[in-house]
Amino acid sequence: MTGLDERQTGQQTIGDGEWSLDPTDHALSVSHRRGKLVDPLCAEIGRRLLLGEMQFNRWMVRRVEKVRFDEDRNVTRRITVDFNVREDAPVVIDRTGGRFWIVPITLMRRRTVVNMRITDEYGQVLPTPGIRLTQQLDESLLLAAVATLRPEVDYEKVLPFIRELVAGEKKESKQALASFGAEEQKMPTYLIPLASDPLVRAVVYLLCKNFSLYVFLPAGKKDETTKRHRLLNLEFNEPTGWNRMTPLVTQVDHMTFYRHDDQPTPRPVQPEDERDDRKESAGEVAGGRPEAAPSNSHSWRWRLLQAKRKVRVSFPAAMGLIPTSIRLQVPGAENASSYHLELTAPPGVEVVRARLLAGRPNEDGRKYTNDRVVGHTATVGLHGVEIPNGSLCLAQVDFRMTSRGWLTNAVFSCAVVAGGLWWLTIIASVHTKNWSTSQVTNIIAVLITTAAAVAATIAHSTFTGVAARMVSRLRLVAALAVAQPIIAAAALAFATEQEGSTPTVQLHLGTMIVLWINVGLATCAALLIGCALILSLWDERKGWNLASPWDMTTDDSGEECEPKNFVDALEDYGFKSTAIGILSAEGWHERYAWTDEKHETAVRVLHSSRTTRADSLFRCDNQHSACTIEHACPYKAGLQKADTA
Repeated sequence: MTGLDERQTGQQTIGDGEWSLDPTDHALSVSHRRGKLVDPLCAEIGRRLLLGEMQFNRWMVRRVEKVRFDEDRNVTRRITVDFNVREDAPVVIDRTGGRFWIVPITLMRRRTVVNMRITDEYGQVLPTPGIRLTQQLDESLLLAAVATLRPEVDYEKVLPFIRELVAGEKKESKQALASFGAEEQKMPTYLIPLASDPLVRAVVYLLCKNFSLYVFLPAGKKDETTKRHRLLNLEFNEPTGWNRMTPLVTQVDHMTFYRHDDQPTPRPVQPEDERDDRKESAGEVAGGRPEAAPSNSHSWRWRLLQAKRKVRVSFPAAMGLIPTSIRLQVPGAENASSYHLELTAPPGVEVVRARLLAGRPNEDGRKYTNDRVVGHTATVGLHGVEIPNGSLCLAQVDFRMTSRGWLTNAVFSCAVVAGGLWWLTIIASVHTKNWSTSQVTNIIAVLITTAAAVAATIAHSTFTGVAARMVSRLRLVAALAVAQPIIAAAALAFATEQEGSTPTVQLHLGTMIVLWINVGLATCAALLIGCALILSLWDERKGWNLASPWDMTTDDSGEECEPKNFVDALEDYGFKSTAIGILSAEGWHERYAWTDEKHETAVRVLHSSRTTRADSLFRCDNQHSACTIEHACPYKAGLQKADTA
């Protein structure tokens, strides 16, 4: 055992599925151990929580996500979860006798979460464990998975690995993961049984970059019936850099890897460098190997590739010639029996098309979730049902500026500027190049007044956040058009003045060249913004081309032919193309090898943990956890009786 006394942890097992543990007191007590990594809390608690996370879709009825693009630098997600508390959910009892269920809601990335708020159906804020208690619970998850391997496991050596992976600092966690994913000849012997087990391997790679989000729900008195049907609301912001990313899907044997090339990597996956189904590209920490710095040549190739993508995709999208594609991760889609995603466009922007795609990329021929809506609307809903564990869940939405409002005003304003300059230049070229000083003064006044009026029209806009960002490049083009009358006025003001009875201004070749350049730039700006307006009008006039498969009110004339497998669907539906990537604050998979057979085996092993020794692989009597009651634990006693039978 770890040597923690009962006064420090306050933990006692007092009944079936109940532990005497005050969450706040315990979190504070373990936080006082500065410089020391926390130990697992209890393998039995870990077993129950692990079953809950592996079977999210068995007890979570519905999950509704609402994504809003209101602000420029972050996206707001509001999630509502409808579920029944599991019958085997662990119960903790605080110092006042209050009983609370420990309920895992979702997985989150191991990074700072911004503006997170968790409330119940009555709007009351729910308590969550501190970081150290969360680490103890996650260590218990991994410990429960490892305990299925006994007697092959050396717990005295495995326990430090669990602590460093889950609760260690970044360097310690990376080193632990590197040792777990090393070649078999270089791997520590005590980790070989762990690395060869699908359940342990899945939990290790899931917890290396994610953590479980737990809440404590009031369970009421033991002799009373407490409502298990609950509704929880989760809200948080996701910082967005608006970087364009291109996903890389690599398949090695029966393992599939998915990552974004938002930064240079050492090199792609080399099959000859890999081992079994733990094969991963060098430089990917998720694969367990140390991260290597990219070479200069590879970095320059990556930058050149990014420049090509900007020319091919970013520039046309910024000019409004093609829709702006935004790809979101929705890893929580697999955590409920029914999933609904609602995307709301900001004011001034509308949704052209949206699609939800979820499935296992490592399984060829398996049915996957595919929902789409094609049409011009402000809000779109996408649905998914019974998405299996270990799925890659993505949503992609195409935005385009609306034709009404700023875009129409900009086209009209730029057309006025271009028309005025054309008239001025043609008159100066065809009729005469000698104007009186008073005429030139009036022309300069008209040009300056026109530029001021057009600038005021273009600058006035109600766009904020994402919409303002989408029109920022077109605003620069419009500003370029506004500048041309001012430049033309300056060219006329500095033209050569000839003395005579009536002072005149001589328009020399240089002045005429400047005027024609002004005409060309103003015309190009008007045509470019005009093309954006025409394409926006075209999309709006098309209306609803393709309704969702869940829409039973339409005929099947617009039905599309779906690809046979999930990887082909990623390619055909544009999920491998360059798009603005929004990385979710929720936890996601980076490697995909989970199957129904592995899932059923893992659940069966965990469910049989309290049966006889012949039928069970779970060994709680060697849990090496922070539990202080040792052999007084009824779960250990039950297993010991089974061993002697």
